[in-house]
Amino acid sequence: MSELLAKTSAAVAVDESLTVLLDWVDIEAVSGFTIVVANAGGGSADDVTDVQIDTSDDGGVTASTDRHAGVPAVPVASGKASQGAFTETANFVRVRALCAAGEDTTATAVLLADTAAARICTLADVKDRLGFSDTDHDITINRIIFGLESIFNTFCKRPLIVNSIDVTEYYTACGNRLVVNRYPIVSVTSIKQALDYDFASADALTADEGYRLVNAGRNGVVYRMFMNWFDTPDSIQVIYRGGYCSAGQAPGSGEYALPADLREAAIEQASFVFKRKDDLGLQSVGFEGGSIKKYAPADLLPMVKKILDNYKKPGL
Repeated sequence: MSELLAKTSAAVAVDESLTVLLDWVDIEAVSGFTIVVANAGGGSADDVTDVQIDTSDDGGVTASTDRHAGVPAVPVASGKASQGAFTETANFVRVRALCAAGEDTTATAVLLADTAAARICTLADVKDRLGFSDTDHDITINRIIFGLESIFNTFCKRPLIVNSIDVTEYYTACGNRLVVNRYPIVSVTSIKQALDYDFASADALTADEGYRLVNAGRNGVVYRMFMNWFDTPDSIQVIYRGGYCSAGQAPGSGEYALPADLREAAIEQASFVFKRKDDLGLQSVGFEGGSIKKYAPADLLPMVKKILDNYKKPGL
């Protein structure tokens, strides 16, 4: 199941040097993407003479640059916009532009994609719960879902949705157990310890010899075998992926599906926030002889809190 992602850059000064308008946007596109470049003007003889579309599977570590020469069509004159549509799939997209020698302008880029990017629930989930079949409220509901994912992460003290590429994090452990921020753990690229923080020179620990993932990493616990972890602040470096798949996405190799109760909590909370979007902060409605109390839309529902309590990162 996919959702529409829209990413717009700020106005960026562009001259004869290749300039980034959008830098490696994670779209996980499932059926192509569209890019619109607009020339806001501001210079003299300020046509955008080249737009380069770059793609990557790993956030720019390796990249295919200038994948579609001449698309969108150039030049893009001051006050004009040019659109390009691309049928390929891509995980990350970068948009760059330049002017002719001695020229300058300001430009913006808009990236649209049917995306499988992280979701704690889907647009279709919430629309079905609310009984909507049209698209009138799609933008509002999507914004609620995006915001809700951040709120859930904060409540649980960890990101819940799996990162698409490796992240590097630093930890201070206590004893022989370390709890990482993202779990269930999907894959570990390396775990290193360095009291002098020279991780480039440190040897990586070997799985099942130097460390072991307790319960296959489902709870984020990494056990240090035969000794304790270093307890110096940030002396442990972990490069890894962890978390649950987005709602509606089939798990890949080593990945874990989003638990049904967590998805249900998101659907219930998103539906509640949508219904209460026009009375934010209202705590009660008075009438002659009494009042009806209501939950503030900004607060989590009791049922939702009870479910999220099961996914909070534990302390050691």
